[in-house]
Amino acid sequence: MSTISLTQVSPSRTRPRSLSLRVIAAEAPLLNVPVEIGFQILEFGLIHTAFRTLASVNKAFAALVARLLYRNVVIDSVETLSLFHRTVKSKSAEFLDEHVKTLTVTIEPHVFTQKSRIQLEEVIASCPGLRAVSVMRPAVLALSHRASPSEITIQAFDALHPFEWRRPHSGAGLSTSLTHLKIAEPGDTWQSPLSILEFFGAAPHLTHLCLARRMDANADNDQIFVDELRSLLASRPALKMIVVRVFPTQWPRYFDRSVLAESSTIWMALSEVAEEDKRLLLVPAGLEGKCDGDNSWADVPTTHKNLIRQSGFWDRCRLELESRNAERS
Repeated sequence: MSTISLTQVSPSRTRPRSLSLRVIAAEAPLLNVPVEIGFQILEFGLIHTAFRTLASVNKAFAALVARLLYRNVVIDSVETLSLFHRTVKSKSAEFLDEHVKTLTVTIEPHVFTQKSRIQLEEVIASCPGLRAVSVMRPAVLALSHRASPSEITIQAFDALHPFEWRRPHSGAGLSTSLTHLKIAEPGDTWQSPLSILEFFGAAPHLTHLCLARRMDANADNDQIFVDELRSLLASRPALKMIVVRVFPTQWPRYFDRSVLAESSTIWMALSEVAEEDKRLLLVPAGLEGKCDGDNSWADVPTTHKNLIRQSGFWDRCRLELESRNAERS
């Protein structure tokens, strides 16, 4: 009798597939885009993601987040100023030079003390990489010998306490780098255009200047203002634009929307200068009054924690000037 032996055949086993090492090791797409686009992607990502979350991904992301965090610094309270002052003291000069590019300070002047003024002066002086600075009064720039911003915005040009300065050329250390200077609002004391520029020394590379004047103010000062603007336009061929913002007479305490800036004596006098030189732009301002916490003078960006900057003041003025000159042609 023959015997048949049955042998159970074990089912074949296949090796489980794994992800390709090439896929695993592929670079993140963010690393292959231009730097500025990468920053914009991270900025939009931060609208819904905390700084610390992204910074914890890895060292590369932490470095990028640090650039975003310190690139545009906005200080809106004395408490924030104190915290940032402490941060500045803890960082190296190289870190501050590389990271801090824009500083906007919107603290109300009346809440400043001598201590907080000194803290702000030290912050500005410690950030040599600053390219744009917006501050309430010019005196805080007096010690900024290491910083060399090309764009400076000052809310109002006066020297009321605690913002006094002693020397006429107190801001001369900023002279050679300055290209854009904006005096956003009328001050509480009279300063002529030339006396304002004197604070910054020669400012040989100045190309954009913005000044503020009230309607129907002192007639003698109006004439000085007009004459000095004519002198500036004649003596500074490198100036591409002078903007004059014309405010209501009693601004910001009282304003009348029915009073048009165009009907004021200062506007009519400057209009003649604008006809002679197309670099002069007149802009009505302050007609909506001013409420507490109004920081429009600083052109503060309004998106997520001030990361994404708005269209700049100077770009808007350039477009307006081009439009008006086209109408005259």
